[in-house]
Amino acid sequence: MKRALHLGLGIALASVILTGAGRQTQTAPKGEQESIPLIRSVEGPDLFRAYCASCHGILGKGAGPAAPALKAKVPDLTLLARNYRGQFPAAYVREVIMGDKVVIAHGSREMPIWGPIFHQIEADVDRGNVRLENLVKYLESIQEVAAQDTPSGAELYAQQCAVCHGNDLKGTGPAPSPFRSPPDLTTLAQRHGGTFPDAYVSRVLRNGVVLPAHGPAEMPVWGDEFKIKRLSEAQVKLRITRLANYIQSLQAK
Repeated sequence: MKRALHLGLGIALASVILTGAGRQTQTAPKGEQESIPLIRSVEGPDLFRAYCASCHGILGKGAGPAAPALKAKVPDLTLLARNYRGQFPAAYVREVIMGDKVVIAHGSREMPIWGPIFHQIEADVDRGNVRLENLVKYLESIQEVAAQDTPSGAELYAQQCAVCHGNDLKGTGPAPSPFRSPPDLTTLAQRHGGTFPDAYVSRVLRNGVVLPAHGPAEMPVWGDEFKIKRLSEAQVKLRITRLANYIQSLQAK
């Protein structure tokens, strides 16, 4: 019984999120819902591992240990955004998780749904919505990004950096107020013992940093800037990687 219930949990999240869903509301018998343990953590990765990975796999690609025993093929959850024209379908995913959407491959109405499970009271507190949002954000963070949909490092540099650092990376841009003359990005390796500081550059691009040469203002935080454009975490990471690699490719010999 426990094994069967565990298998059901693995596909309750998104067995066919990629292929569409019906309109009816899914409900599970009270006794069956209460038999599902609620883990203490409310973190997205922990929730995914506890409730979804048995079928969808640790990486979310549908290769979990229980997947071969299922009649329907378990979908690759890292392709949700790609299958929705590049936009992660957060609202729809929330509905599926909470049981507001019924997917044909999810089986009968007796299959457990996440709403009552996530909303179990603990210490007089209902953290169901927190669990829901954290799980949705985690799923968004593991989306794969098509390389052809992402600008090249050179294109990103021209869009984001050249205005201050110049087209040649030497700090020859117009440097609008209140910025002072930007540093020469072609000498980063020289200034770090001959090795390009990849981790440092990626961290600065993502989180920003107060640089003395910039005066009182902070360097733009491109990680946040990219996210404002409704890019997923995977898309942000790919842009930062490409931009850092482009800067590395033009280091002075």
